[in-house]
Amino acid sequence: MRFTRSRLVFVAAMVVPLVGGCRAAAMAHGGDARTALVHFDDLIAGFGYRFTNVGRHPKVQNGRMRIARYAFAPSKLVDDTAIWTSMRTSRTGADREVEWQAGLVNNRFTFTPRANGPVPSRLGEQRHLIAVSQRGPAEWFWHTVVEHHVGTMPPSRSNEVARALFASAERPGTAMRVDYRAAFPRTTSALGRLLTIDSIVTTSQLDGSTLVSMQIRIDARNLAALGFPAYARFLQKYIEAARYHLRLSDRYGNDYFDASAVNRLLTLRFRTRRGELQPITGPPRPMPDTMLFAMDASIKYGLFTIGFSNLIADFVHVDSPRENAWQLRFTREPKWHLPLIAEQLLNSTIRYPFEGNGVYMRLGLRVGPGGQTLSERVVDVAVKESALMRWLGNLGFGAMTDFAGTVEEEENRFLTELFRAMRADMAALARTS
Repeated sequence: MRFTRSRLVFVAAMVVPLVGGCRAAAMAHGGDARTALVHFDDLIAGFGYRFTNVGRHPKVQNGRMRIARYAFAPSKLVDDTAIWTSMRTSRTGADREVEWQAGLVNNRFTFTPRANGPVPSRLGEQRHLIAVSQRGPAEWFWHTVVEHHVGTMPPSRSNEVARALFASAERPGTAMRVDYRAAFPRTTSALGRLLTIDSIVTTSQLDGSTLVSMQIRIDARNLAALGFPAYARFLQKYIEAARYHLRLSDRYGNDYFDASAVNRLLTLRFRTRRGELQPITGPPRPMPDTMLFAMDASIKYGLFTIGFSNLIADFVHVDSPRENAWQLRFTREPKWHLPLIAEQLLNSTIRYPFEGNGVYMRLGLRVGPGGQTLSERVVDVAVKESALMRWLGNLGFGAMTDFAGTVEEEENRFLTELFRAMRADMAALARTS
């Protein structure tokens, strides 16, 4: 469930703002039209390759499913030699690693196991590292890194793209609609099979800022008739039924960005002035680099509603010449909403990941050793085995089982077509600029 939701959020976060920001956001990928086209095309091609005719070596496929099945019960994994590319024993117990290399060869993006693989050096290549180490009889620590070659756009350039995006929102919603439909017609059509911008309302403030409210409708019903029936059913079961609320706030409680989803409608709210985010309410002030991220989420799973509220992370924007990233660290346990039978099992194991250094996540761009730009995802999380954690793991694996196979194949095809449309639109836009 988390894999498809994260992909859908990624697509919405990447594509919807782009078409909302239109021509200016696209051309901000470079200092001139030609450079913008190269940077944009490499970026989108790199992501698009990832979903092109995906294949996996049997060792990768087995490891992927086994790790998904026992992520919260690593003791079931550590002796399985069919998973790991490195097996060691440390002072505290088992120490395991698996590395997968992936790249596009003969129009097929293939994952293969490879220990001590190199940093991706060709466009679209990936390197995955998944490591688990034992810290006690039932205590484990997961460390995951995914590196992805996405071209040569300097990471700092993403700041210019964001400024252009938010500056483009400082105009009437009707002007934004005309702009994105003219500048990105193929993208609008490809994306519109699943996500459509339902409404854009912009309100000018006396201080020169603009309050923006954008509603995006998530509707998978049309996908079945367009050749994606399994993907449509999966989205209706796991994504359309989900409810969540995200907020990005300063330490004084002022919200700078608000996103909520309910009944297939995603609502985004923010306030911008000259391309810089401002507090949604109150006097304008620059957004600090250190913020608080808060999230509530729930989903109907069979007869039960499962979720959490008040999940809070310290959010840091890392901005340097060689790296532009978001860092989140979760050190506060949220309030859990679980079925009665699961709530009766609540104990310290569900708090364990948030103790000490907590759950750590980093997502961003950085310069690689060869001057290439790498998209990087890092996740660190500690787990403590228990009946409750195994139950939660079983829920996630049930969704993973539903996803693997035909659903994933259809989603990959959907995303490949979307990224292809984006590249075609950008090429046409660059020719006219």
